[in-house]
Amino acid sequence: MGRYRFAGLNFVLLVLASGQMSLLWGQAPGAAPSPPGMASAPAQAKPSEEIADLQKQSRSHLRLLHRNHPLDVYLFAADERMEVLSASYCGGDEGARQYSGHYQLVGVLGNTVVSRLDLDPDDTFVEKKPHDGARLFPDPQAGQDLIAVFQFGSCNNEVVRFYSADPAGDLFAVPFLDHDGRTWKQKVTETNGVVAHLRDGSSVFCAYADDMGYNFCEAYAFDGANFLETAKWMTQERAEPLKGLDAAGQAKRALFDFLSDLFVNDYPAAGYYYAGNLDFPGAPLDVAHPKQKAKILEAYCTSVGGQCLMPTRIESQAGADSQDAARFEVSFQTGDFQPFQIGDRSSFEFRVAKTAEGFKVLDLPPRLP
Repeated sequence: MGRYRFAGLNFVLLVLASGQMSLLWGQAPGAAPSPPGMASAPAQAKPSEEIADLQKQSRSHLRLLHRNHPLDVYLFAADERMEVLSASYCGGDEGARQYSGHYQLVGVLGNTVVSRLDLDPDDTFVEKKPHDGARLFPDPQAGQDLIAVFQFGSCNNEVVRFYSADPAGDLFAVPFLDHDGRTWKQKVTETNGVVAHLRDGSSVFCAYADDMGYNFCEAYAFDGANFLETAKWMTQERAEPLKGLDAAGQAKRALFDFLSDLFVNDYPAAGYYYAGNLDFPGAPLDVAHPKQKAKILEAYCTSVGGQCLMPTRIESQAGADSQDAARFEVSFQTGDFQPFQIGDRSSFEFRVAKTAEGFKVLDLPPRLP
């Protein structure tokens, strides 16, 4: 059942295995009452046949406050199919009903359909799981509700996407924007759909990687249109990953992102995390130009013997260097999943410094002699 595939870091983590925790389900699927203080909508005519079908056959019905009037949002598939699970798996229990089809989020103002937004054609919803339909997600920082759609990711994780409505009532997907220039349409979180919050209101998404034994966490603040990165870290705290949000956890995560970005050939993203020397033997002549950093890193990994492999273990080392940079020992694996060595060395030192622009890596991966 684990047919979901994740791009970039989330994919790498799940294949190789991004305050008090609180479950913010908001409104469960089904008819939702108007929020307190919401102005009553004008008297409506009899629902059209289309809207009557939405009301009767939708998988979920949510209500958002839109310019002091309710915007009704339905999770609906005209071709919805249902099957009863014959056996249990991580994403559903034996006997539960599972629904599939080409789902849309349909926005209705009054008696008029004002928006239709297609969801992933592979979306599947299962009773009594976080991925049982669409839910309201109260964002404490923006002070407004979003629409959350969970999907089964793996036995360790759920995938969640968020949606909102613009002033015209048009529904749109809310992207996640990272400092390193990457954009994500979804995030991975715990199997029970838990989304924690930092003190500043940022929403936290943590995914556990079995093979590395770390929770990889990211925090984002909603600005009305996007989720903007506020923090990233990795921690061995399984039950309470927010405890790992410290300098060591953020430095280690910057190092992991740098190395894994090199591994998947995302050199622009890797360049964001690197602030060390790029003047190595065989480096391009334009090494002094910061905008060429991605090309220089690519040359290092592809032309001069740099071993840009997947990190499998990152261990903190005691003490710091003269630049007050944290020191780490990193082990790698080869493309055929074997431990990487140069001679008798199986781990390699890296330094990570805290700068005005965040945590930056000061060393490149090892080169073959």
